[in-house]
Amino acid sequence: MKYSSMYRIPDEDDKGAHDLSSNLIVNSVGFYEYEAYFKMTHRKEGRKDFYLAYNYSGPMTVRRNGQDHILEPGSLFIYRPYEEQYYGHYAEQKFISYWVHFTGYGVDELLLNAKLAEDGPFFVGINNDIAAIFEDMMNELRDKKASYELASASLLSYLLALISRLIEQGSDVRANSNRAEIYDTIKYIHDNYAQEIYVTKLAEIAYLSTDRYTTLFKITTGTTPLQYINRFRLEKACELMKHTHLNIQQISNLVGFEDQLYFSRMFKKYYHVTPSEYLTRFN
Repeated sequence: MKYSSMYRIPDEDDKGAHDLSSNLIVNSVGFYEYEAYFKMTHRKEGRKDFYLAYNYSGPMTVRRNGQDHILEPGSLFIYRPYEEQYYGHYAEQKFISYWVHFTGYGVDELLLNAKLAEDGPFFVGINNDIAAIFEDMMNELRDKKASYELASASLLSYLLALISRLIEQGSDVRANSNRAEIYDTIKYIHDNYAQEIYVTKLAEIAYLSTDRYTTLFKITTGTTPLQYINRFRLEKACELMKHTHLNIQQISNLVGFEDQLYFSRMFKKYYHVTPSEYLTRFN
């Protein structure tokens, strides 16, 4: 595990600071990196300041308005003061996340101008410039050189501007990213078709909610995940019928259908003959 946390003022109670003495103030900033670790943060009463987290690598879960979102790499979210916070990581995958707590009398206007006033989450892609700005803010709060508060606030302002620009460009970036991840799940289906496959698992692999994954899968393939899985299994069943002397029940089990009656029904739906009728062509 690697992590770094830099603070403007002590924050032992993890409640932050509400400070309206300046337009924008960075209270604390940092990052953490885990190889495979369960870590969920729950602040029921939230904090006094704003919180922005950028998911640089690996899956991340965040709850907004009672709904859990599985975030893909390149996503970010913002919590407002005193808003309940629930976020973290539960998958056995490496992840890296950057975060910053901030306050000031100009934050609401700044977020509005940056098109970040909505709840989110937002997608900006995996961007090394964003990571570098977080690193620079950490350096400012660590070293506390002259005017470090102004410098760190300026860096945060630039970060929000960069995020806003990337969100504007994000539709094409996200579409390309999602397409690659949909293909990853198709490969998973091909490699594991004989086992139970759940759409929720495929969505997790793609770092998407189940509904979003199903929608993008259909856009990419022209069919739903379940229809694709069944069709692929039936194609494998046809290969076994052609090249082996196994019976229908054996073939059904080998391609991932535990229920032979369901297998036979799906087979006839797609090929317009029963498995037995198809099998007689090759025996």
